[in-house]
Amino acid sequence: MIKLIVSDIDGTLVNNQKEIPNSFWEVFKTIEQKGILFCAASGRQLQSLHELFAPIKERIAYAPDNGASLIYQGKTLFERPIAFTSFFPILRTCNEIQQIGVALCGKKSAYIKTDDEWIFDEIARHYPAHTRVTDFVAIDDEIFKITVCDRGISRLNSFQYLKKYANEFNVVVSGEIWLDITGKDVNKGDAIAHLQSQLNITPDETVVFGDHLNDVELIQRATYSYAMLNAQEELKALANYVTEYDNNHAGVVRTLEKLLQS
Repeated sequence: MIKLIVSDIDGTLVNNQKEIPNSFWEVFKTIEQKGILFCAASGRQLQSLHELFAPIKERIAYAPDNGASLIYQGKTLFERPIAFTSFFPILRTCNEIQQIGVALCGKKSAYIKTDDEWIFDEIARHYPAHTRVTDFVAIDDEIFKITVCDRGISRLNSFQYLKKYANEFNVVVSGEIWLDITGKDVNKGDAIAHLQSQLNITPDETVVFGDHLNDVELIQRATYSYAMLNAQEELKALANYVTEYDNNHAGVVRTLEKLLQS
């Protein structure tokens, strides 16, 4: 019996225009009627997820910032910020990389440093609670994640410079133009394992959906693990299932409609 449904957001639940399919809201009624918990697991900040799920924001769980925190029933179950001084070497390396902008993603705001207006707008679109800064020195906030927006394609450009930090941090390509860096012990799968433990839910009772490499650990937390039709091939190889439809054709919702009929 399914007790927990977890979905990544960008490239997974929402379409390329960043819209939740209209059919999701009807499926969510069924999810609630069956006593199933829905959790949004995303690289987005909590404020962005609250906006996206505004009609039901108090009725679902959240693993924002790639699982750097976990929120359920309005309570923060855990937070794993990065020690401020530990990521200074990463920021120095970022200063050497062309075609990127950097955001420090904190509890109160995302702090965006870039002179490129397109990059600023792109980051701000995903982080509604944002502050533009010229340097990061004066920030007074807990930082959960470093996000890089990369005009040069993240896996080809910024990842090649930043992968050297992978022994100390999680450095993951999270989209075509995105790269995320969190603490070594932070990932969506660990956050969902914590939620499963808190609620006494097993992987056999869990359904998850993802599309990119920051969903690898998430995919491993469920028997019903789905990579999107549009997912990275590496993720498809790890998942137990692949959706019939992509994110632009409501792949998550259509899969859930079938699962919830049984």
